[in-house]
Amino acid sequence: MKTIFFKKASLLITLLLATGTILAQKKSIQDLDFLIGKWEVREDNKEEKWWEKSTRTCQYTLDSTYIELKSVAISSSGKERTYTWYIHYNSKAQQFEMVSMFSNWPKILFDILHWDPKKRKLIIQNDKDQNKGEYHERYGEIIFEEDFNTYTWTGQNKYGDPKNPSIWKYIEKGSRIK
Repeated sequence: MKTIFFKKASLLITLLLATGTILAQKKSIQDLDFLIGKWEVREDNKEEKWWEKSTRTCQYTLDSTYIELKSVAISSSGKERTYTWYIHYNSKAQQFEMVSMFSNWPKILFDILHWDPKKRKLIIQNDKDQNKGEYHERYGEIIFEEDFNTYTWTGQNKYGDPKNPSIWKYIEKGSRIK
């Protein structure tokens, strides 16, 4: 009788320790490894009858502590632009962060990213502290398919007058090509 009790107790303790170890695993930039590769992207704004096509290349940089996303884009109006994003996991703040720079816009954006692996959802939301001087809010949800080779990003940017902002709503669809 005691032997069965000790076996069950040992099994329970082992399961609890294993569960604790799994739950305590630290987040890292490698949690977003599925971004690595080359993507073909199309962003649409139906209200403005505007679109932009991009090729986005994602790779690790700075000793694999950041993911660099470089894009070359052309819009329905024929304008070309480039932009680069850097994603990092800030272990002190315990959050993913992204810095975005654009060839056609002087402002550098700083966003907080929230990754939900169960829903395959990456939420991008600007840091509210960066709105000094010029109002801008960004929010988007990227949902990845089960194979992580396609996604849909639904989002909006608000800018201008905080009481009556201009709103840019978009849907971006991306497919891995490499």
